[in-house]
Amino acid sequence: MRMKQESRYLRWLTGGILGLMLMVAGLNWMVNPFSVFDTPAIPRFNVNKPDYVSYLRLTHAYRVERLKPECILLGTSRTGRGLVPAHPALANWKCYNMALPAMSMYEMRRFLQHAQAVQPQKLVILALELRIFNPESDTDTSDAFFDSRLRVDSDGHRQFNLFSAQLPDLASSLVSMSALQASITTVRKQSWVKDTLAPDGYWEPLTERWDHAKTFLVYTRKSAQQFKVMQQNEDVFRKNLEELRLLLRETYGRSTEVKLVIHPSHVWHWQTLWLSDLWPRFETMKRQLVSINAEEAVRAGRKAYPVWDFSGAYGPALEPIPARQGETMRWFWEPVHYKRALGNVLLNRVMDVDMNDPELADFGVRLDEAGLEDHLTRLRTLQEAYAANHPDEVAKIRALMAEATDGLTPTGDGK
Repeated sequence: MRMKQESRYLRWLTGGILGLMLMVAGLNWMVNPFSVFDTPAIPRFNVNKPDYVSYLRLTHAYRVERLKPECILLGTSRTGRGLVPAHPALANWKCYNMALPAMSMYEMRRFLQHAQAVQPQKLVILALELRIFNPESDTDTSDAFFDSRLRVDSDGHRQFNLFSAQLPDLASSLVSMSALQASITTVRKQSWVKDTLAPDGYWEPLTERWDHAKTFLVYTRKSAQQFKVMQQNEDVFRKNLEELRLLLRETYGRSTEVKLVIHPSHVWHWQTLWLSDLWPRFETMKRQLVSINAEEAVRAGRKAYPVWDFSGAYGPALEPIPARQGETMRWFWEPVHYKRALGNVLLNRVMDVDMNDPELADFGVRLDEAGLEDHLTRLRTLQEAYAANHPDEVAKIRALMAEATDGLTPTGDGK
């Protein structure tokens, strides 16, 4: 009799645990906080994803498997916030934005390999910046990137990852405590978030309300700290240039159409870079990009990919910063991230769309080996002119940099 009671108790306990797990799995599937399932989007319940940036290395791997895009946009958060797959010039390409926060060149190559293994892309837009080559982004500091999650290994060979990645990811997304907590947070914060992840991967803003005056100060301090780290590790910079070479060699081998883009930023960001003594390395990045691209094109017997440079202290980069909260900017959120409006201008240029806007006619320069040095000289001259014409702003940037780097005043003059 006692054994029957114990057996009944164990059956009820097991059933209760299984029932609870099914309820948790059902909730997590419906809320879909990691955006890995093809669940219905329900307003005020699961449409907005408050913590989507934290999970993108998981999200993108499985969304690409499901959507099979023929065109992808790759880059850091600047790509995520600034470049829209729904741009009219990309309408026929079935594009997906695979941007990752603090993306490294290695991750860029690996996610591109993954996407190509799922569905060979007709068009790839690679948006580059100095940070992609820096030591901070040499590895994923969030511990969210797993090579085994991707369809192929780093050599491009198909890897069997059912037990090493797919099943653990499925279990984690359905029955883990982290998924449950993320689901609860997602439901609670539906009306709180300022941006969310769109179905096409774009980091979609939900409001134009933004304290530009405050965030310009915050991001200038943050950039100064990142640049200080970059100064100390040039070896990693060279290592990531080799990763770029491998990436281009692979895309040339697949006959993929690629557009290479150097992001725009506000002049405050360029001045911070200038005062950090990293402008020469930024120029080296451009020289190497043009050179490696040309070499790999010759190696493959193909025409070199276009390289577009939208950096520099001119045009939209000179937009005035609002002095009061509530005033909005046309082109930028803060010094680093630009808005969709400027991203659309960039895509128009890259995709050869006539903008009919004389104010932006010279924004963005297509780089080649013949005109590169003249272009670099022009940008240095523009930077020097900005510093000479805006001494108060430069003094403010210097003060923010000193504050952010333990009170050490930047020693360089940017030359």
